[in-house]
Amino acid sequence: MIELSDSVLTQSGLSGAVTLLFPGIKKMNQRDLPEQRQQSRSDQTPFAEQICYSPISKGAVTSAGLGVFCMLGFIFPTLAWLAIPGVVLGCVALKSIRHYELSGHKLARCGIQLSLVCGMLAPVWHLTWYEIRFRSEALSGFQRVDFAAIVNDRKNTESRMESLLGQDICFKGFAIYAGQGFHKHQFDLYFTQPGGGFGFQPGHREVVSVQLPQGKTWEWNHQPIAVSGKLVRNPDAKSDPEAPQFLLKQSAVFPALTADHFQGPFSAGGGC
Repeated sequence: MIELSDSVLTQSGLSGAVTLLFPGIKKMNQRDLPEQRQQSRSDQTPFAEQICYSPISKGAVTSAGLGVFCMLGFIFPTLAWLAIPGVVLGCVALKSIRHYELSGHKLARCGIQLSLVCGMLAPVWHLTWYEIRFRSEALSGFQRVDFAAIVNDRKNTESRMESLLGQDICFKGFAIYAGQGFHKHQFDLYFTQPGGGFGFQPGHREVVSVQLPQGKTWEWNHQPIAVSGKLVRNPDAKSDPEAPQFLLKQSAVFPALTADHFQGPFSAGGGC
């Protein structure tokens, strides 16, 4: 047994006595002291200073937003042009993020990828869809002819029409309503939207008569149509001077889904 004198207890107190009894405690306390000091300092550091925050790059956010809008380019073709600023801003944002240690790296990459994909695929989609509609307007092997250009060339209208006699051609225009119900076996085709409503009758040199195959009818509507048939002289013009001079016989009528002046992006043939 170790006897503790009163002087030892008086000078060192209880801690000194414990140190004499257990010398390893002092060494352990000295070893743990730096960690305790570090912990105490961290406890005293304000919470706001412990959070590491870096601002988001505005260019990255803008690039991502433009990339999302580019997705609407599959519906609205003009929005596909947003791919150009989307890619440029995304590249600038990536450079700024590395230089200024900003956040938003994933947003910038997402904006670049969306802009590139949608900017390239949207025009291809629209051109392909346009070509599909363009080809659906005429029968295979029929020459597409600009009916409006022939009619507007008044000095050469008759000669140009005569040069097409006997050929399988396709005209675009509007059917003129002449009464007698809406299911038509034969009607007149005008190159533009008839004015004056029902009963409008343009000059007989400005229209061509359309005759469907025997037993077939077409339900009249005011929408533009594309008519494929063989151009011949109208036999009714011999007895009626006001009748159209030319006739598209054995005709097939389809909705006109594309602009009259456009020839289709991939089609080699010309015409309306």
